[in-house]
Amino acid sequence: MRVTLTALMLLTAIAVPSAAVAASSGQATAPSSLTSPGGIGIRLVNTPTDALDLLARSYIVDQVAPGSTLHRRLEIRNSTRSMAHVTVYAAAADLRHGVFSFAAGHSRNELSSWTTVSRSNVRLPAGAGIYETVTIDVPKAASSGERYAVIWAEMSASAPTGGGVTLVNRIGVRMYVSTGPGGAPRANFAIGTPAARRSAHGNPSVVTKIRNNGKRTLELGGTLTLTNGPGGLRAGPYRINLGVAIAPNHSAPAIVVLDKRLPRGPWRVHIRLSSGFVQHSAAATITFPTRAG
Repeated sequence: MRVTLTALMLLTAIAVPSAAVAASSGQATAPSSLTSPGGIGIRLVNTPTDALDLLARSYIVDQVAPGSTLHRRLEIRNSTRSMAHVTVYAAAADLRHGVFSFAAGHSRNELSSWTTVSRSNVRLPAGAGIYETVTIDVPKAASSGERYAVIWAEMSASAPTGGGVTLVNRIGVRMYVSTGPGGAPRANFAIGTPAARRSAHGNPSVVTKIRNNGKRTLELGGTLTLTNGPGGLRAGPYRINLGVAIAPNHSAPAIVVLDKRLPRGPWRVHIRLSSGFVQHSAAATITFPTRAG
């Protein structure tokens, strides 16, 4: 298993009351552009050449000094068979317990309030695409720290005849923007001592804690290998999947569940994790317990 990005693009379908018939209970309908083959896509283009970590290759990730401006380009494409009317805007988001979460509707926070797009409303013929410029103007009085938002491309269905709900589809690119003086924030992390566990289903597993002690959010990839097992056995490498992004000064568990047939040990376990050029490893001698725990 390996660390994977949740998605390059966040996709949601939201049913909201029609303004004129909020109390009605009619069926939701969608325009042909939402039900045709394909859809609306959005992606980051011209990724900085020094973008080494997983987040920076797919999302807007950067350090911006107070009083300065950052520009990024996005491509929005209509792969449906119909004309698409798309609204483009920045909205609030947050990173909670390692999960990137976005706010409802056009909710605002500091980062989204600093962010503008070159065109907020666009018409895209079938199969066509456009490039949007995202501009982030950081106030001189901005405090240091990392902030989160999303650039959304949104399509809404027309209000259904006779009442009901309006279907809203939106797809977006995350933003992880740090403010403070100097260059890009330092990335670093630490791996705790690996420990042996056995799950309630009887599978042996290796557990450790990863702490982000740097200044930028990290998504990590790596492997776990078992050596010096009974009779000289060796197992792995196994991919490690944290399943979350780790914000600065936060921790997350790394759990690798193994095959029930694996002998108890003892084993020498080696864990290697990396984010760009930042790499760390940890090792320990373990024996899997006979019971869950």
